[in-house]
This record gives sequence, structure tokens and C-alpha cells, in this order.
Amino acid sequence: MNEQVKLPKGICAYLDRLLMEHPGFRAQYPFVAVGVLREKRSEPSTDELQNELAAYVNLKGDNQWKLIDALRYGYEAEPEPRWGIKAGNCYMIDICLWRFANVTPELVIDCEADFDEKYEADEVVNKLGFGEVVDLNKVGKADD
Repeated sequence: MNEQVKLPKGICAYLDRLLMEHPGFRAQYPFVAVGVLREKRSEPSTDELQNELAAYVNLKGDNQWKLIDALRYGYEAEPEPRWGIKAGNCYMIDICLWRFANVTPELVIDCEADFDEKYEADEVVNKLGFGEVVDLNKVGKADD
């Protein structure tokens, strides 16, 4: 059984709109659809979502296959990055007191010790003088 493909939120929004206008793209013509999307990169557009999709398709060859699979099997938005600070095996669990503990990335999010923007976490690391900024969504998956 094939699983839904995870795509960036903006790409999902454009595909939703595209599929409303051209429902046949989903199952009947995924290869043609991706070819059309690749062609759109050369067309000047004021549509930010179209431009984002054209850039995504042309970023890597793998992205074209991801889009084909998304049109065939369905898609969902990737989770937004949740930035945390890691030092050794420990994560920051208190932003105000800068406390660290040996906890899971999920607990960091539950303690609301994560950052929505990477630059905010980078500033704390610079003030501390140690640690690294990590995407808590990816770190949790890599540790499993």
C-alpha cells in the first residue's frame, strides 16, 4: 500500500487549487501534470504559489517523482519545523531559565520550550556559547 506524500505547505496549497481546476491531473495524467508544472517555471507569474511550485519541481529531480506520487497516492503537508536547542544528549526544557534535561524532543514541545523561528533559537545558542539548533520533528525520527 502506498502512503501519502509529505510536501511543503505552499506546494500542497497550489496542488489543491490546481486539482480543483483540473481534477484529471490527480490519477489520469500525473506525468503530464508534472511536465506542465515544469514548463510554468519559464512563464513569468505574479502567483507566489505557482512560482514556489515551479522552483520546487526544478530544485531536484527527486521532487518531480514526489509530485507524481503525490498526484497518484495523495499528499499532506509536512509538519512545520519546531526548533529546539540540544547540548550533548540533553535538550533545553525551559526557555526562561535556560535549563536542560535528558528528555525526548516531544517533551520539549510539550514544555513549550521550542521555537517557531530558527533565528530565535540561534540567538539563544549564541548567548549561551554552546549547543546546537535542531529541528525537533526530524531529531525525533532520526533517534528511533
